Amino acid sequence: MSTQTLTLRPDAHVVRPPVAPADTDADTGTRKARAGMAMSIATFAMAAASAIQAILYLGKFGTNARTDGFFVAFALYSVFGVFSQSLRVTSVPLLVEPGARLNVGRFAATLGLIAVPVLVLTGPLAGPLAALIAPGLHPHARAITAAALPVLGGAMVLQLWAAGGATVLAVRSRFTTIAGAYMCGAGAGLVAFVALMDRTGVQTLGWSMLTMSIVTSAWMLLGVRRSRAEVLGAATARGSFAPAALARDCGVVLGRTAIYLAFNVLFVITLAFGSRSAAGGTTVLSYAYLFVSYLVAGTGMALGMSSIPDLTREARSQQRSVVAGAVPRGFRYAMLIAAPALAGLIAAGAPLVHAVLPRSLSAADVHTLRVFTLLLTPWFVAALLVNFLLPVLLALGRARLLGALAVPLVMLQLAATAIGSALFGVDGAVGAFWVAPSCLAAVLLVAATGRAGAAALAGELARDGARFLGVAVLAFGGGWAIGAALPAPELVQAAVAGVVGCAAYLAGLWLIARPQLEVLVGALVTRPATA
Repeated sequence: MSTQTLTLRPDAHVVRPPVAPADTDADTGTRKARAGMAMSIATFAMAAASAIQAILYLGKFGTNARTDGFFVAFALYSVFGVFSQSLRVTSVPLLVEPGARLNVGRFAATLGLIAVPVLVLTGPLAGPLAALIAPGLHPHARAITAAALPVLGGAMVLQLWAAGGATVLAVRSRFTTIAGAYMCGAGAGLVAFVALMDRTGVQTLGWSMLTMSIVTSAWMLLGVRRSRAEVLGAATARGSFAPAALARDCGVVLGRTAIYLAFNVLFVITLAFGSRSAAGGTTVLSYAYLFVSYLVAGTGMALGMSSIPDLTREARSQQRSVVAGAVPRGFRYAMLIAAPALAGLIAAGAPLVHAVLPRSLSAADVHTLRVFTLLLTPWFVAALLVNFLLPVLLALGRARLLGALAVPLVMLQLAATAIGSALFGVDGAVGAFWVAPSCLAAVLLVAATGRAGAAALAGELARDGARFLGVAVLAFGGGWAIGAALPAPELVQAAVAGVVGCAAYLAGLWLIARPQLEVLVGALVTRPATA
Protein backbone atom coordinates (compact mmCIF):
# COMPACT_ATOMS: atom_id res chain seq x y z
CA MET A 1 0.00 0.00 0.00
CA SER A 2 1.16 3.51 -0.70
CA THR A 3 2.56 5.39 2.27
CA GLN A 4 0.93 8.60 1.01
CA THR A 5 -2.59 7.43 1.81
CA LEU A 6 -4.27 9.58 4.45
CA THR A 7 -5.59 7.70 7.47
CA LEU A 8 -8.54 8.82 9.61
CA ARG A 9 -8.19 7.48 13.14
CA PRO A 10 -11.48 6.98 15.02
CA ASP A 11 -10.05 8.56 18.20
CA ALA A 12 -9.00 11.80 16.52
CA HIS A 13 -10.73 14.86 15.06
CA VAL A 14 -8.24 15.54 12.30
CA VAL A 15 -6.94 13.67 9.31
CA ARG A 16 -3.27 12.88 9.67
CA PRO A 17 -0.82 10.97 7.45
CA PRO A 18 1.22 8.08 8.76
CA VAL A 19 4.98 8.51 8.98
CA ALA A 20 6.14 7.41 5.56
CA PRO A 21 9.81 6.64 6.28
CA ALA A 22 8.89 4.01 8.89
CA ASP A 23 6.82 1.97 6.42
CA THR A 24 9.59 -0.26 5.14
CA ASP A 25 9.26 -3.72 3.63
CA ALA A 26 10.43 -5.17 6.94
CA ASP A 27 7.74 -3.26 8.82
CA THR A 28 5.11 -4.47 6.36
CA GLY A 29 6.29 -8.05 6.73
CA THR A 30 6.25 -7.75 10.51
CA ARG A 31 2.73 -6.30 10.42
CA LYS A 32 1.51 -9.18 8.27
CA ALA A 33 3.23 -11.71 10.48
CA ARG A 34 1.69 -10.21 13.60
CA ALA A 35 -1.77 -10.15 11.99
CA GLY A 36 -1.45 -13.80 11.03
CA MET A 37 -0.06 -14.64 14.45
CA ALA A 38 -2.98 -12.91 16.17
CA MET A 39 -5.46 -14.99 14.20
CA SER A 40 -3.48 -18.18 14.78
CA ILE A 41 -3.32 -17.53 18.53
CA ALA A 42 -7.06 -16.92 18.61
CA THR A 43 -7.75 -20.11 16.68
CA PHE A 44 -5.46 -22.15 18.90
CA ALA A 45 -7.07 -20.61 21.99
CA MET A 46 -10.38 -21.90 20.67
CA ALA A 47 -8.72 -25.23 19.99
CA ALA A 48 -7.37 -25.35 23.56
CA ALA A 49 -10.83 -24.64 24.99
CA SER A 50 -12.28 -27.31 22.71
CA ALA A 51 -9.58 -29.77 23.77
CA ILE A 52 -10.41 -29.24 27.44
CA GLN A 53 -14.10 -29.75 26.70
CA ALA A 54 -13.31 -32.84 24.63
CA ILE A 55 -11.37 -34.40 27.50
CA LEU A 56 -14.10 -33.52 30.00
CA TYR A 57 -16.76 -34.83 27.63
CA LEU A 58 -14.82 -38.02 27.08
CA GLY A 59 -14.31 -38.52 30.79
CA LYS A 60 -17.97 -37.91 31.58
CA PHE A 61 -19.75 -39.70 28.73
CA GLY A 62 -17.15 -42.00 27.12
CA THR A 63 -17.52 -43.32 23.57
CA ASN A 64 -20.83 -45.06 22.84
CA ALA A 65 -23.87 -44.98 20.58
CA ARG A 66 -25.28 -41.87 22.28
CA THR A 67 -22.08 -39.88 21.80
CA ASP A 68 -21.96 -41.13 18.20
CA GLY A 69 -25.40 -39.61 17.67
CA PHE A 70 -24.36 -36.26 19.04
CA PHE A 71 -21.09 -36.09 17.13
CA VAL A 72 -22.81 -36.63 13.80
CA ALA A 73 -24.78 -33.42 14.45
CA PHE A 74 -21.65 -31.75 15.78
CA ALA A 75 -19.81 -32.62 12.56
CA LEU A 76 -22.44 -30.68 10.62
CA TYR A 77 -21.94 -27.74 12.98
CA SER A 78 -18.17 -27.95 12.50
CA VAL A 79 -18.53 -28.03 8.72
CA PHE A 80 -20.81 -25.00 8.73
CA GLY A 81 -18.49 -23.25 11.18
CA VAL A 82 -15.54 -23.61 8.81
CA PHE A 83 -17.80 -22.51 5.95
CA SER A 84 -18.68 -19.39 7.97
CA GLN A 85 -15.02 -18.68 8.64
CA SER A 86 -14.33 -19.00 4.93
CA LEU A 87 -16.53 -15.95 4.40
CA ARG A 88 -13.72 -13.99 6.02
CA VAL A 89 -11.59 -14.94 3.02
CA THR A 90 -14.05 -15.10 0.12
CA SER A 91 -16.06 -11.97 0.89
CA VAL A 92 -13.19 -9.58 1.62
CA PRO A 93 -12.61 -8.81 -2.09
CA LEU A 94 -16.27 -7.76 -2.31
CA LEU A 95 -15.68 -5.12 0.37
CA VAL A 96 -12.16 -3.88 -0.36
CA GLU A 97 -11.75 -0.52 -2.03
CA PRO A 98 -11.17 0.34 -4.80
CA GLY A 99 -13.85 -1.63 -6.58
CA ALA A 100 -16.03 -2.70 -3.62
CA ARG A 101 -19.24 -4.45 -4.70
CA LEU A 102 -21.06 -4.48 -1.34
CA ASN A 103 -21.30 -2.10 1.57
CA VAL A 104 -21.68 -3.24 5.18
CA GLY A 105 -25.46 -2.95 5.28
CA ARG A 106 -26.06 -5.05 2.18
CA PHE A 107 -23.49 -7.59 3.33
CA ALA A 108 -25.31 -7.96 6.67
CA ALA A 109 -28.68 -8.34 4.94
CA THR A 110 -27.22 -11.00 2.65
CA LEU A 111 -25.97 -13.04 5.61
CA GLY A 112 -29.42 -12.77 7.20
CA LEU A 113 -30.95 -14.29 4.07
CA ILE A 114 -28.41 -17.13 4.07
CA ALA A 115 -29.33 -17.94 7.69
CA VAL A 116 -32.99 -18.70 6.88
CA PRO A 117 -32.53 -22.18 5.31
CA VAL A 118 -30.10 -23.11 8.10
CA LEU A 119 -32.77 -22.46 10.71
CA VAL A 120 -35.37 -24.40 8.71
CA LEU A 121 -33.15 -27.44 8.16
CA THR A 122 -31.98 -27.68 11.76
CA GLY A 123 -35.40 -26.85 13.23
CA PRO A 124 -38.56 -28.22 11.59
CA LEU A 125 -36.59 -30.60 9.35
CA ALA A 126 -34.16 -31.86 12.01
CA GLY A 127 -35.57 -35.41 11.92
CA PRO A 128 -35.22 -35.98 8.15
CA LEU A 129 -31.80 -34.29 8.19
CA ALA A 130 -30.62 -36.64 10.96
CA ALA A 131 -31.68 -39.65 8.90
CA LEU A 132 -29.75 -38.29 5.90
CA ILE A 133 -26.44 -37.62 7.64
CA ALA A 134 -26.46 -40.64 10.01
CA PRO A 135 -27.81 -43.60 8.00
CA GLY A 136 -25.71 -46.16 9.85
CA LEU A 137 -26.71 -45.23 13.40
CA HIS A 138 -29.30 -46.98 15.56
CA PRO A 139 -32.66 -45.13 15.67
CA HIS A 140 -32.08 -44.17 19.32
CA ALA A 141 -28.72 -42.64 18.39
CA ARG A 142 -30.32 -40.78 15.47
CA ALA A 143 -32.82 -39.31 17.94
CA ILE A 144 -29.86 -37.80 19.78
CA THR A 145 -28.72 -36.31 16.46
CA ALA A 146 -32.15 -34.80 15.80
CA ALA A 147 -32.34 -33.34 19.32
CA ALA A 148 -28.91 -31.70 18.96
CA LEU A 149 -29.59 -30.04 15.61
CA PRO A 150 -31.86 -27.14 16.78
CA VAL A 151 -29.37 -25.97 19.42
CA LEU A 152 -26.42 -26.32 17.05
CA GLY A 153 -28.45 -24.62 14.30
CA GLY A 154 -28.77 -21.51 16.43
CA ALA A 155 -25.03 -21.61 17.05
CA MET A 156 -24.43 -21.94 13.29
CA VAL A 157 -26.39 -18.78 12.51
CA LEU A 158 -24.60 -16.80 15.22
CA GLN A 159 -21.23 -18.03 13.96
CA LEU A 160 -22.26 -16.91 10.47
CA TRP A 161 -22.98 -13.40 11.75
CA ALA A 162 -19.76 -13.40 13.78
CA ALA A 163 -17.85 -14.32 10.63
CA GLY A 164 -19.53 -11.45 8.80
CA GLY A 165 -18.40 -9.06 11.51
CA ALA A 166 -14.88 -10.50 11.33
CA THR A 167 -14.87 -9.92 7.57
CA VAL A 168 -15.64 -6.23 7.99
CA LEU A 169 -13.07 -5.89 10.77
CA ALA A 170 -10.43 -7.65 8.64
CA VAL A 171 -10.88 -5.09 5.88
CA ARG A 172 -10.44 -2.40 8.53
CA SER A 173 -7.32 -4.21 9.84
CA ARG A 174 -8.85 -4.74 13.29
CA PHE A 175 -7.35 -8.20 13.79
CA THR A 176 -6.89 -7.71 17.53
CA THR A 177 -10.64 -7.20 17.92
CA ILE A 178 -11.32 -10.33 15.91
CA ALA A 179 -8.89 -12.38 17.97
CA GLY A 180 -10.34 -11.05 21.21
CA ALA A 181 -13.87 -11.96 20.16
CA TYR A 182 -12.97 -15.55 19.40
CA MET A 183 -10.88 -16.00 22.53
CA CYS A 184 -13.57 -14.57 24.83
CA GLY A 185 -16.20 -16.70 23.11
CA ALA A 186 -14.08 -19.79 23.63
CA GLY A 187 -13.70 -18.96 27.32
CA ALA A 188 -17.44 -18.42 27.74
CA GLY A 189 -18.16 -21.72 26.04
CA LEU A 190 -15.80 -23.54 28.38
CA VAL A 191 -17.46 -21.98 31.45
CA ALA A 192 -20.90 -22.95 30.14
CA PHE A 193 -19.71 -26.50 29.49
CA VAL A 194 -18.45 -26.96 33.06
CA ALA A 195 -21.64 -25.45 34.49
CA LEU A 196 -24.04 -27.56 32.40
CA MET A 197 -22.35 -30.94 32.00
CA ASP A 198 -24.23 -32.49 34.93
CA ARG A 199 -27.60 -31.24 33.64
CA THR A 200 -27.66 -31.53 29.87
CA GLY A 201 -25.91 -34.87 29.34
CA VAL A 202 -24.45 -35.67 25.95
CA GLN A 203 -25.97 -32.45 24.56
CA THR A 204 -23.71 -30.31 26.80
CA LEU A 205 -21.25 -29.57 24.02
CA GLY A 206 -24.07 -28.18 21.89
CA TRP A 207 -25.13 -25.71 24.58
CA SER A 208 -21.49 -24.76 25.05
CA MET A 209 -21.18 -23.94 21.35
CA LEU A 210 -24.34 -21.84 21.51
CA THR A 211 -22.93 -19.85 24.45
CA MET A 212 -19.64 -19.37 22.65
CA SER A 213 -21.45 -18.16 19.53
CA ILE A 214 -23.53 -15.63 21.47
CA VAL A 215 -20.46 -14.05 23.08
CA THR A 216 -18.37 -14.12 19.90
CA SER A 217 -21.03 -12.55 17.68
CA ALA A 218 -21.90 -9.86 20.24
CA TRP A 219 -18.22 -8.90 20.68
CA MET A 220 -17.68 -8.87 16.92
CA LEU A 221 -20.71 -6.71 16.16
CA LEU A 222 -19.70 -4.28 18.91
CA GLY A 223 -16.26 -4.03 17.29
CA VAL A 224 -17.86 -3.26 13.92
CA ARG A 225 -19.92 -0.52 15.54
CA ARG A 226 -16.89 1.02 17.22
CA SER A 227 -14.93 1.06 13.96
CA ARG A 228 -17.76 2.50 11.87
CA ALA A 229 -15.89 5.82 11.54
CA GLU A 230 -13.94 4.13 8.75
CA VAL A 231 -16.72 4.10 6.16
CA LEU A 232 -16.46 0.87 4.17
CA GLY A 233 -17.34 0.78 0.52
CA ALA A 234 -19.15 4.12 0.56
CA ALA A 235 -17.50 5.35 -2.60
CA THR A 236 -18.50 2.57 -4.99
CA ALA A 237 -20.74 0.05 -3.21
CA ARG A 238 -24.32 1.23 -3.59
CA GLY A 239 -27.50 -0.68 -4.21
CA SER A 240 -31.02 -1.59 -3.24
CA PHE A 241 -32.23 -3.70 -0.34
CA ALA A 242 -35.07 -5.09 -2.45
CA PRO A 243 -35.53 -8.90 -2.27
CA ALA A 244 -34.33 -9.40 -5.84
CA ALA A 245 -31.16 -7.41 -5.18
CA LEU A 246 -30.47 -9.27 -1.94
CA ALA A 247 -31.03 -12.58 -3.72
CA ARG A 248 -28.40 -11.60 -6.29
CA ASP A 249 -26.00 -10.60 -3.53
CA CYS A 250 -26.67 -13.92 -1.81
CA GLY A 251 -25.84 -15.73 -5.04
CA VAL A 252 -22.59 -13.81 -5.34
CA VAL A 253 -21.51 -14.54 -1.75
CA LEU A 254 -22.51 -18.22 -1.89
CA GLY A 255 -20.98 -18.61 -5.33
CA ARG A 256 -17.64 -17.41 -4.02
CA THR A 257 -17.95 -19.62 -0.93
CA ALA A 258 -19.39 -22.73 -2.59
CA ILE A 259 -15.96 -24.31 -2.94
CA TYR A 260 -15.34 -23.94 0.82
CA LEU A 261 -18.74 -25.44 1.61
CA ALA A 262 -18.12 -28.36 -0.74
CA PHE A 263 -14.63 -28.87 0.65
CA ASN A 264 -15.92 -29.15 4.21
CA VAL A 265 -18.92 -31.28 3.29
CA LEU A 266 -16.39 -33.96 2.34
CA PHE A 267 -16.07 -34.93 6.01
CA VAL A 268 -19.83 -35.35 6.33
CA ILE A 269 -19.57 -37.86 3.47
CA THR A 270 -16.75 -39.69 5.22
CA LEU A 271 -18.62 -39.69 8.53
CA ALA A 272 -21.79 -41.03 6.90
CA PHE A 273 -19.83 -44.07 5.69
CA GLY A 274 -17.97 -44.24 9.01
CA SER A 275 -21.23 -44.30 11.00
CA ARG A 276 -21.48 -48.00 10.14
CA SER A 277 -18.57 -48.74 12.48
CA ALA A 278 -18.91 -50.23 15.95
CA ALA A 279 -20.43 -48.10 18.71
CA GLY A 280 -18.00 -45.36 19.69
CA GLY A 281 -16.09 -45.42 16.40
CA THR A 282 -17.87 -42.35 15.04
CA THR A 283 -16.96 -40.44 18.20
CA VAL A 284 -13.28 -41.36 17.91
CA LEU A 285 -13.23 -40.39 14.22
CA SER A 286 -14.83 -37.05 15.11
CA TYR A 287 -12.18 -36.39 17.75
CA ALA A 288 -9.39 -37.17 15.27
CA TYR A 289 -10.90 -34.94 12.60
CA LEU A 290 -11.52 -32.05 14.99
CA PHE A 291 -7.90 -32.15 16.10
CA VAL A 292 -6.50 -32.21 12.57
CA SER A 293 -8.98 -29.66 11.22
CA TYR A 294 -8.11 -27.22 14.00
CA LEU A 295 -4.50 -27.44 12.87
CA VAL A 296 -5.59 -26.47 9.38
CA ALA A 297 -7.80 -23.66 10.69
CA GLY A 298 -5.13 -22.37 13.07
CA THR A 299 -2.51 -22.14 10.33
CA GLY A 300 -3.88 -22.15 6.78
CA MET A 301 -7.23 -20.46 7.44
CA ALA A 302 -5.85 -17.95 9.94
CA LEU A 303 -2.95 -16.88 7.73
CA GLY A 304 -5.25 -16.77 4.69
CA MET A 305 -7.68 -14.50 6.49
CA SER A 306 -5.01 -12.12 7.70
CA SER A 307 -3.45 -11.80 4.23
CA ILE A 308 -6.48 -11.68 1.91
CA PRO A 309 -6.99 -7.88 2.08
CA ASP A 310 -3.37 -7.20 1.10
CA LEU A 311 -3.41 -10.00 -1.48
CA THR A 312 -6.45 -8.44 -3.10
CA ARG A 313 -4.88 -4.97 -3.23
CA GLU A 314 -1.59 -6.36 -4.57
CA ALA A 315 -3.35 -8.40 -7.25
CA ARG A 316 -5.36 -5.37 -8.39
CA SER A 317 -2.31 -3.12 -8.50
CA GLN A 318 -0.15 -5.75 -10.26
CA GLN A 319 2.68 -5.16 -7.80
CA ARG A 320 4.08 -8.69 -7.69
CA SER A 321 3.30 -12.36 -7.99
CA VAL A 322 1.00 -13.08 -5.06
CA VAL A 323 1.34 -16.82 -5.59
CA ALA A 324 5.12 -16.96 -5.28
CA GLY A 325 5.02 -14.52 -2.40
CA ALA A 326 2.25 -16.02 -0.26
CA VAL A 327 1.84 -19.76 -0.75
CA PRO A 328 5.31 -21.23 -0.05
CA ARG A 329 5.94 -18.97 2.93
CA GLY A 330 2.57 -19.69 4.52
CA PHE A 331 2.79 -23.42 3.89
CA ARG A 332 6.28 -23.55 5.39
CA TYR A 333 5.25 -21.91 8.66
CA ALA A 334 2.06 -23.96 8.85
CA MET A 335 3.97 -27.21 8.52
CA LEU A 336 6.52 -26.05 11.09
CA ILE A 337 3.73 -25.65 13.65
CA ALA A 338 1.42 -28.51 12.71
CA ALA A 339 3.81 -31.39 11.96
CA PRO A 340 4.86 -31.88 15.61
CA ALA A 341 1.22 -31.67 16.72
CA LEU A 342 0.25 -34.57 14.46
CA ALA A 343 3.26 -36.66 15.45
CA GLY A 344 2.74 -35.79 19.11
CA LEU A 345 -0.87 -36.97 19.11
CA ILE A 346 0.09 -40.33 17.63
CA ALA A 347 3.18 -40.88 19.80
CA ALA A 348 2.12 -39.37 23.12
CA GLY A 349 -1.29 -37.68 23.07
CA ALA A 350 -3.54 -40.69 22.54
CA PRO A 351 -1.85 -42.95 25.15
CA LEU A 352 -1.74 -39.99 27.57
CA VAL A 353 -5.53 -39.56 27.35
CA HIS A 354 -5.96 -43.31 27.86
CA ALA A 355 -3.72 -43.22 30.91
CA VAL A 356 -5.76 -40.38 32.41
CA LEU A 357 -9.19 -41.69 31.34
CA PRO A 358 -8.83 -45.47 31.01
CA ARG A 359 -12.57 -46.11 31.37
CA SER A 360 -13.55 -43.60 28.70
CA LEU A 361 -10.89 -44.25 26.06
CA SER A 362 -9.99 -47.91 25.89
CA ALA A 363 -6.77 -49.37 24.51
CA ALA A 364 -8.70 -50.27 21.36
CA ASP A 365 -9.89 -46.66 21.05
CA VAL A 366 -6.27 -45.46 21.39
CA HIS A 367 -5.28 -47.69 18.49
CA THR A 368 -8.24 -46.42 16.45
CA LEU A 369 -7.39 -42.80 17.22
CA ARG A 370 -3.80 -43.32 16.14
CA VAL A 371 -4.85 -45.05 12.91
CA PHE A 372 -7.40 -42.35 12.06
CA THR A 373 -4.89 -39.56 12.72
CA LEU A 374 -2.32 -41.27 10.52
CA LEU A 375 -4.90 -41.74 7.76
CA LEU A 376 -5.93 -38.09 8.02
CA THR A 377 -2.36 -36.78 7.62
CA PRO A 378 -2.41 -36.78 3.77
CA TRP A 379 -5.72 -34.91 3.96
CA PHE A 380 -4.11 -32.39 6.29
CA VAL A 381 -1.33 -31.60 3.81
CA ALA A 382 -3.80 -31.26 0.93
CA ALA A 383 -6.15 -29.14 3.05
CA LEU A 384 -3.32 -26.78 3.95
CA LEU A 385 -2.48 -26.25 0.29
CA VAL A 386 -6.12 -25.66 -0.57
CA ASN A 387 -6.51 -23.11 2.22
CA PHE A 388 -3.47 -21.19 1.01
CA LEU A 389 -4.34 -21.36 -2.69
CA LEU A 390 -8.02 -20.41 -2.44
CA PRO A 391 -7.39 -16.87 -1.10
CA VAL A 392 -4.81 -16.31 -3.84
CA LEU A 393 -7.21 -17.31 -6.60
CA LEU A 394 -9.94 -15.17 -5.07
CA ALA A 395 -7.55 -12.22 -4.99
CA LEU A 396 -6.75 -12.89 -8.66
CA GLY A 397 -10.47 -12.79 -9.53
CA ARG A 398 -10.95 -16.51 -10.27
CA ALA A 399 -14.11 -16.94 -8.19
CA ARG A 400 -16.12 -18.31 -11.12
CA LEU A 401 -13.63 -21.12 -11.65
CA LEU A 402 -13.76 -22.01 -7.95
CA GLY A 403 -17.55 -22.15 -8.01
CA ALA A 404 -17.46 -24.52 -10.98
CA LEU A 405 -15.21 -26.93 -9.08
CA ALA A 406 -17.58 -27.41 -6.11
CA VAL A 407 -19.91 -30.08 -7.52
CA PRO A 408 -17.18 -32.19 -9.21
CA LEU A 409 -15.26 -32.12 -5.92
CA VAL A 410 -18.19 -33.62 -3.99
CA MET A 411 -18.88 -36.21 -6.70
CA LEU A 412 -15.24 -37.33 -6.73
CA GLN A 413 -15.23 -37.68 -2.95
CA LEU A 414 -18.45 -39.72 -2.99
CA ALA A 415 -16.92 -42.12 -5.50
CA ALA A 416 -13.58 -42.40 -3.70
CA THR A 417 -15.22 -42.94 -0.29
CA ALA A 418 -17.62 -45.55 -1.62
CA ILE A 419 -14.74 -47.48 -3.23
CA GLY A 420 -12.53 -47.20 -0.15
CA SER A 421 -15.36 -48.30 2.14
CA ALA A 422 -16.20 -51.27 -0.08
CA LEU A 423 -12.58 -52.42 -0.15
CA PHE A 424 -11.38 -51.72 3.39
CA GLY A 425 -14.40 -50.77 5.49
CA VAL A 426 -14.26 -47.74 7.77
CA ASP A 427 -10.47 -47.45 7.46
CA GLY A 428 -10.87 -47.36 3.69
CA ALA A 429 -13.47 -44.59 3.92
CA VAL A 430 -11.19 -42.49 6.13
CA GLY A 431 -8.14 -43.33 4.04
CA ALA A 432 -9.92 -42.06 0.91
CA PHE A 433 -10.48 -38.66 2.52
CA TRP A 434 -7.35 -37.21 0.89
CA VAL A 435 -8.25 -38.06 -2.73
CA ALA A 436 -10.57 -35.20 -3.70
CA PRO A 437 -8.69 -32.51 -1.71
CA SER A 438 -5.39 -33.52 -3.35
CA CYS A 439 -6.93 -33.30 -6.81
CA LEU A 440 -8.39 -29.90 -5.92
CA ALA A 441 -5.00 -28.66 -4.69
CA ALA A 442 -3.39 -29.75 -7.97
CA VAL A 443 -6.03 -27.97 -10.06
CA LEU A 444 -5.73 -24.79 -8.01
CA LEU A 445 -1.95 -24.83 -8.29
CA VAL A 446 -2.08 -25.09 -12.08
CA ALA A 447 -4.78 -22.41 -12.27
CA ALA A 448 -2.71 -20.03 -10.18
CA THR A 449 0.71 -20.53 -11.78
CA GLY A 450 0.36 -22.45 -15.05
CA ARG A 451 1.76 -25.92 -15.66
CA ALA A 452 5.43 -24.95 -15.66
CA GLY A 453 5.11 -22.79 -12.57
CA ALA A 454 2.99 -25.43 -10.83
CA ALA A 455 5.68 -28.09 -11.27
CA ALA A 456 8.38 -25.89 -9.75
CA LEU A 457 6.19 -24.70 -6.89
CA ALA A 458 4.96 -28.25 -6.18
CA GLY A 459 8.56 -29.40 -5.86
CA GLU A 460 9.32 -26.62 -3.38
CA LEU A 461 6.20 -27.38 -1.33
CA ALA A 462 6.93 -31.11 -1.33
CA ARG A 463 10.45 -30.50 -0.02
CA ASP A 464 9.18 -28.25 2.76
CA GLY A 465 6.44 -30.69 3.75
CA ALA A 466 8.79 -33.67 3.78
CA ARG A 467 11.37 -31.73 5.77
CA PHE A 468 9.10 -30.79 8.66
CA LEU A 469 7.13 -34.04 8.71
CA GLY A 470 10.39 -35.99 8.64
CA VAL A 471 11.85 -34.09 11.58
CA ALA A 472 8.61 -34.52 13.53
CA VAL A 473 8.46 -38.27 12.86
CA LEU A 474 12.09 -38.78 13.91
CA ALA A 475 11.73 -36.58 17.01
CA PHE A 476 8.51 -38.06 18.36
CA GLY A 477 9.32 -41.54 17.15
CA GLY A 478 12.50 -41.37 19.20
CA GLY A 479 10.53 -39.97 22.13
CA TRP A 480 8.08 -42.85 21.91
CA ALA A 481 10.89 -45.41 21.79
CA ILE A 482 12.56 -43.91 24.87
CA GLY A 483 9.29 -43.72 26.78
CA ALA A 484 8.28 -47.28 25.88
CA ALA A 485 11.66 -48.60 27.08
CA LEU A 486 11.17 -47.20 30.57
CA PRO A 487 9.92 -49.58 33.28
CA ALA A 488 7.28 -47.05 34.32
CA PRO A 489 3.49 -46.59 34.24
CA GLU A 490 1.85 -45.70 30.93
CA LEU A 491 1.24 -42.12 32.05
CA VAL A 492 4.97 -41.58 32.65
CA GLN A 493 5.89 -43.26 29.37
CA ALA A 494 3.52 -41.02 27.41
CA ALA A 495 4.74 -37.88 29.19
CA VAL A 496 8.38 -38.76 28.51
CA ALA A 497 7.58 -39.41 24.85
CA GLY A 498 5.96 -35.98 24.56
CA VAL A 499 8.72 -34.05 26.34
CA VAL A 500 11.55 -35.78 24.48
CA GLY A 501 9.72 -35.40 21.18
CA CYS A 502 9.22 -31.65 21.66
CA ALA A 503 12.83 -31.09 22.68
CA ALA A 504 14.15 -33.13 19.76
CA TYR A 505 11.88 -31.33 17.30
CA LEU A 506 13.07 -27.91 18.44
CA ALA A 507 16.67 -29.08 18.15
CA GLY A 508 15.95 -30.31 14.64
CA LEU A 509 14.40 -26.98 13.67
CA TRP A 510 17.46 -25.15 14.96
CA LEU A 511 19.56 -27.23 12.57
CA ILE A 512 17.42 -27.23 9.41
CA ALA A 513 15.02 -24.27 9.71
CA ARG A 514 16.67 -21.72 11.96
CA PRO A 515 15.55 -18.66 9.91
CA GLN A 516 11.90 -19.71 10.04
CA LEU A 517 12.14 -20.42 13.76
CA GLU A 518 13.67 -17.00 14.44
CA VAL A 519 10.98 -15.21 12.39
CA LEU A 520 8.24 -17.10 14.22
CA VAL A 521 9.68 -16.20 17.61
CA GLY A 522 10.22 -12.62 16.46
CA ALA A 523 6.56 -12.27 15.46
CA LEU A 524 5.62 -13.25 18.99
CA VAL A 525 8.00 -10.96 20.91
CA THR A 526 8.74 -7.99 18.63
CA ARG A 527 6.71 -4.89 19.27
CA PRO A 528 5.23 -3.22 16.16
CA ALA A 529 6.80 -0.01 14.94
CA THR A 530 5.05 3.11 16.16
CA ALA A 531 3.30 5.27 13.61
